[in-house]
Amino acid sequence: MAKKIRFAVVGFGHIGKRHAALIETNDNCKLVALCDTKSMDDLSIDAYSSIPFFSSIQNLFSAEIDIDVVCVCTPNGLHEEHTLLALTNEKHVVCEKPMALTKASCERMIHEADKARKQIFCVMQNRYSPPAVWLKEIVDNKLMGDIFQVQINCFWNRDQRYYKPGDWKGDKVLDGGTLFTQFSH
Repeated sequence: MAKKIRFAVVGFGHIGKRHAALIETNDNCKLVALCDTKSMDDLSIDAYSSIPFFSSIQNLFSAEIDIDVVCVCTPNGLHEEHTLLALTNEKHVVCEKPMALTKASCERMIHEADKARKQIFCVMQNRYSPPAVWLKEIVDNKLMGDIFQVQINCFWNRDQRYYKPGDWKGDKVLDGGTLFTQFSH
């Protein structure tokens, strides 16, 4: 049997928990570390109590756990910092969308990945959704001829629960706004 790919999940909110669940269901993968600034009790993650847990990404890397891939599932405004730390520590990265909040940040991340000879994969879970596949086929097959302009409307909705007080969502520095969270797809 081939060696399992070892993953650490940094940021264990809703999306981080989904990453961990998917890693654990894949026979070729192993979840080897979790990291979040909130405590395990606050995160309600008893199911993961056997996985080493760290309160900071610096502590995670100081522990020198054998990790192949770091899943960056932290607030958007921290993606660059956490990705660069993972790359500096010679890990591949799966980064939630948006990759970063500025073009310069994305360029730094790509440059550091090239320098470290590591891969960055930015999660865009809707790229293979049936409507996206259908639209791509229409464009590829030129069913509408040459396209010179596109107008996009996004009808996804985030109600008040998404922007609960004290959370990072809706914070300009950590979130970036709807262009980064919803329209990035």
